[in-house]
Amino acid sequence: MTAAEHAASGWLQSAANAECRERVWKLGLLTGLKCEDDGTYAPANFERALVLDRLIQLRQPRRILEIGTGRGLGCLSIAASARSHGVSVEITTLDLSPPDLRIRWPIEIDGTRQVLDASRREVWGRHIDPALTAVVREVAGLTTRTLPALVAEGRPFDLIFIDAGHDLYSVVHDLAYSTKLLAPGGAVLMDDFAPLEEFGLGTCVVAPQARRFFGKVEIFATEGLVFGGAVQPEAPRGMVLLTEPIAQDVSVSRARLLAWRVAEFVLRLCHAPQFFPLRTTRP
Repeated sequence: MTAAEHAASGWLQSAANAECRERVWKLGLLTGLKCEDDGTYAPANFERALVLDRLIQLRQPRRILEIGTGRGLGCLSIAASARSHGVSVEITTLDLSPPDLRIRWPIEIDGTRQVLDASRREVWGRHIDPALTAVVREVAGLTTRTLPALVAEGRPFDLIFIDAGHDLYSVVHDLAYSTKLLAPGGAVLMDDFAPLEEFGLGTCVVAPQARRFFGKVEIFATEGLVFGGAVQPEAPRGMVLLTEPIAQDVSVSRARLLAWRVAEFVLRLCHAPQFFPLRTTRP
């Protein structure tokens, strides 16, 4: 890993190059916009796509796994970045929802922001360059099924992006299998490191464990640093970059994964305000 790659947070704040920002912005308006309860629209951590672009540029991975397709900002940004940097890629993206499932979809089309009832297949087919979707293989199902199936296929990945379930058990499970699936010298990027939000507790707990299996663990802020829209501007959500895998021959213990299910329940109790021992005495 180069010094430039390791300094990801500093690079983000310098805002990358104009062509990359514009490419990410356009894809983000189609696949990553969020609509608040009051009807206002904001970018939902478009910065993750800038980080992915940087990794494509510097590492030039060929086989890429995304865990958590969502509406497609991650995998489509990877495809666009690979084309821009002249890298031939095969992208496998996993999601609980199948491509035809219609969901609430905030989007900007021709300068008009609206919320559609649409599926990935519909939006990608109408608004995304077919050359980008052509290199994306979609797999639907729980990661408890799809990740072991990929292990059985015996296909390693050069870059793995984890952005699916954010509860503790899901993050532990997905990182365990990602480590098993990682090619020698590969990298894992984890989204949503957020110490102040229950949403990010899974990644926060798992990151220290990752130090046992990776020589370099970098945690850096991302959300809102370039495009705005941070949920917690004083402590924005970030990402965790894992590189230099230490062990190449690893196994996943299903019995220990069950113990992490219990840990997930306890962690939720710890985050619940009614269980905290401190109380206000004001009426």
